[in-house]
Amino acid sequence: VNNVVDIFMRQNDVETTTSFLLDVLKSRGDRAEDAELQTKLLTINLMAMPQVAHAILESEEYKFTHYDHNQVATLSERAGLYQHALDHYEDIEDIKRVLHLGLSANSLTPEFLLEFFGNLTPEDALECLRDLMKYNMAQNLRLVVEVAKRYSDLLTPKALIALFEDFDSMSGLYYYLGSFVNFTEDSHVVFKYIQGAVQLNQLREVERVCRENEHYDPVEVKKFLIEKNLRDPRPLIYVCDRHGFVEELTTYLHNNSMTAFIEAYVERMNPAATPKVVGALIDLSVSDDTLRALVQKVRPPQCPIAELTAEVEKRNRLRLLLPWLEARLHEGNTEVPLHNALAKVYVEINNNPQHFLTTNEHYDSLDVGKYCETRDPHLAFVAYKRAWGKCDDELIDVTNKHGFFKDQAKYLVERQDADLWAKVLTEENEHR
Repeated sequence: VNNVVDIFMRQNDVETTTSFLLDVLKSRGDRAEDAELQTKLLTINLMAMPQVAHAILESEEYKFTHYDHNQVATLSERAGLYQHALDHYEDIEDIKRVLHLGLSANSLTPEFLLEFFGNLTPEDALECLRDLMKYNMAQNLRLVVEVAKRYSDLLTPKALIALFEDFDSMSGLYYYLGSFVNFTEDSHVVFKYIQGAVQLNQLREVERVCRENEHYDPVEVKKFLIEKNLRDPRPLIYVCDRHGFVEELTTYLHNNSMTAFIEAYVERMNPAATPKVVGALIDLSVSDDTLRALVQKVRPPQCPIAELTAEVEKRNRLRLLLPWLEARLHEGNTEVPLHNALAKVYVEINNNPQHFLTTNEHYDSLDVGKYCETRDPHLAFVAYKRAWGKCDDELIDVTNKHGFFKDQAKYLVERQDADLWAKVLTEENEHR
């Protein structure tokens, strides 16, 4: 066979040589002992008719595997058949070189490249991606992103995130992570996606993730958004609202002159957060008029009266809520916390409190009585008496402590309760 080939090639008859070798090799099948003939067939055509060599290598009819792969790779590279060169090279430096040549010549199809990277080891694939980013990121970024998306599990998000960050490619990071951010439970992945979106000014996407995603670290994201000081605080609002950072959110919005966002937050987004917002604003020394205007925008039950009055009361500022409380009273609201708060305010401003404590049916005698004890003990007695038995221990204690024995005796006569008499007249009571 070799002698026949030599005769044909002495005449430079490549076509006849090719036809002869194909007939011989096809009849024998793919045998190891024909490695030299297979190599000769491909070598002749790669040097003289590269497209014929391409057709042989692509053919389903001729399946040759025993030829010299490195020689075929070298000749394929010289012939500009870069896909075949990549299929045959094994050394990573050769592969990186041919990748650049093929991409520069625009002769590597996207389909081939995606499949090719899947055949590399993870280490080699990452090295090639890094090389593509290093030498022509603008041209190669799209390919790198597509490979990263296709083989994310194989190459690992951690390594791919590091790759994009090493080259400061926020767009690459953003588009890569965007392919699976909605499906991952990895908080680090979600955070890196938020970082990339902020860097690219994709604020609607940042807002969507902060509003919908269940897997980011809220403390980490909150800290990042505060540091970035975005002109649109809605992403931060969603993070803080969902994860209980209302006071910190209020402080941030106030300090950055974003009052309109505070108003919109309590009025339209989450009226239930009004108590914590008002409490934080009091701590920031916001004026009473501003606070009254804010609470006028909300109504119970969306804004819980008990929580609102508790937040304001513990800061000794219940009086600022009086217009809002009286408006709810005139609406016919009978919630106990509302009437407790009104009683306390009337006691504080001395607005005929005894009449209110005597005639109102809805306040909690024990709560209001305890409040009155340090301000006007007699009003505490009035509140305890109104409970008619439920606050007897407190009533006896306040009348004994402050010497209201005439009021105590009158109450005992009116109650006509033998057990209560026994409690007052016991020898242990120094005031009996």
